[in-house]
Amino acid sequence: MKILHATAEYFPYIKMGGLSDMLSSLTKEQSKTDETFVSLPLISGFKETPLYTGNLFSCIKTEEVPHSNIVTEILRQSQFREAEWKGVKLYFFDSPLFRDQSSIYGNPDEHFRFAVYSYAAYFLSLELAVDVFHCHDWHTSLAVALQKNSPYGKPSVFTIHNLAYQGDHPQWMTGFLKDAPFFLYPEAYSHDGKTNYMKAGILSCDQLTTVSPGYRNETLSDANGFGLSYILRKREADYTGIINGIDPEEWSPSQDERIFRKYGTEDHEDGKLKNKISLYEEIGRPKIDPSRPLVGIIGRITYQKGYPTFLQAFNERKHLSHYYIFLGAGEEDLQNILFHLSHTEQDRFYFFKGYNEEFARKIEAASDFFLMPSLFEPCGLNQLYSHAYGTIPIVSRVGGLKDTVSESLLEDQYTGIVFEPNDPASLGYALERAETLYENEKKFFETRKRIMNLDWTWEKRVKSYKEVYNKAIEKRL
Repeated sequence: MKILHATAEYFPYIKMGGLSDMLSSLTKEQSKTDETFVSLPLISGFKETPLYTGNLFSCIKTEEVPHSNIVTEILRQSQFREAEWKGVKLYFFDSPLFRDQSSIYGNPDEHFRFAVYSYAAYFLSLELAVDVFHCHDWHTSLAVALQKNSPYGKPSVFTIHNLAYQGDHPQWMTGFLKDAPFFLYPEAYSHDGKTNYMKAGILSCDQLTTVSPGYRNETLSDANGFGLSYILRKREADYTGIINGIDPEEWSPSQDERIFRKYGTEDHEDGKLKNKISLYEEIGRPKIDPSRPLVGIIGRITYQKGYPTFLQAFNERKHLSHYYIFLGAGEEDLQNILFHLSHTEQDRFYFFKGYNEEFARKIEAASDFFLMPSLFEPCGLNQLYSHAYGTIPIVSRVGGLKDTVSESLLEDQYTGIVFEPNDPASLGYALERAETLYENEKKFFETRKRIMNLDWTWEKRVKSYKEVYNKAIEKRL
């Protein structure tokens, strides 16, 4: 099977969130059995230089678009540059719309940029003669609408990674969608008086997926559907939740060169302690007692992640012995509070503004617990990384977190601590249970060893995607 993924992010080139890691590890696994291609924009702010093959692909057939406008002219000036990465063929959209950008998001005309990129990705799927076209989130959703409208369209799958971000824009800004080369009908994307790219993907795809069964079920209700639940209910029979996986070669404490000391299931006690001591030295807090439990927190500082809930619980549970290390950036008012705590509560809290891949891994390796207080979470990856690194997750009971972390009374099913979302008292009690677990040394080390042996690899999940692809193909027969 020939599969083309269209995305705005892909590790190690463009990384802003979980989509990047998820897709690179998924496609790496898919490439073992199928021809796997990925399209993504070429920007100036790449984290790593691609290994180009020298092959170039056009983005539009000039003879099929007899007259010219700004969209067709940009597509004529653009091309796909082929590269290879770990068995996957990558197609970088080299265009004046993206090549000078240092970041993929946050541009005022992104509605136009991603629409043009979506057309190019659609055209690439025809050029590569793929069997399935798989798009991710609103940035590439218009490509799915193009597949549906075209007599040459390919079977399509659309994955929702976060329904909160829908690519909605004033309709006056998107009039170009009615013209060449798009010719899309407004009914495909109009929603509440706006143009909604996410809606176009949901309505147009042959099969729809999201990144966990729990999140799938949540989005079908009005409270969690961000205005699109009624449309998702129309597609319920074609809507599948598949939990994300992780790459065991990329996320393994026994192979990770970026942490202070490697360790495995047999020496996790000594390995994690040495990582903790080294991390305290690196952040300038060498006097912190390493026998205290360390709680790591990594994430974008946004409403979704539930950090105000954590801050209230933190202030209400000052008697606990936990030390917290927080890595992230986002909303300025929350950042200011975290900076303040980092200065006034140095014996309990450290905050690093920004994101650093190496530092994030050091936190995972050193921490005893990993906190994710999300108000909603489509899947989450950090709880899976935490399991691999022997770091016990403390998570809210939402989406993919409740699908992957269980506070079961059965010891062989106990994989973390779970609390109710947006509830400081419930989170505070979870932190107390974490301290109780930490003090029970035998149970704590048994739990740590057990979660390190959990299988979150992609092998089973790739089979689930293959089933979805086959359903998409059958719909087109």
